[in-house]
Amino acid sequence: MSAIDWSKDEIVVARHAFERGNQKSIEVLIVKLQKQINSLSSAESIWELHDFLSTERFDHEGRSEFDETKILFILADMVKRDLISTEDLQGLSDKKISKIKAMSMF
Repeated sequence: MSAIDWSKDEIVVARHAFERGNQKSIEVLIVKLQKQINSLSSAESIWELHDFLSTERFDHEGRSEFDETKILFILADMVKRDLISTEDLQGLSDKKISKIKAMSMF
């Protein structure tokens, strides 16, 4: 689906869902980090935490840009990772929601 297939209202809905998903991904990351920090016990565990953070930063930065040409895939990934729900997509066409649901299964 190209950007031309999206109404202005749908773009607003998609952007809000996208932003909600990004915010939740940070919240999930903070919880993981707090658990890891509480279990630090050696220099090696510190370096493992550093490596984990580097990987997470790379992943987050790769996913944090709103791209209308890829938004169906991005939203499907967020549904799959439980960062957003299909209720967050209300306002999109049934066809788009169905595609996102289907893609989130893989």
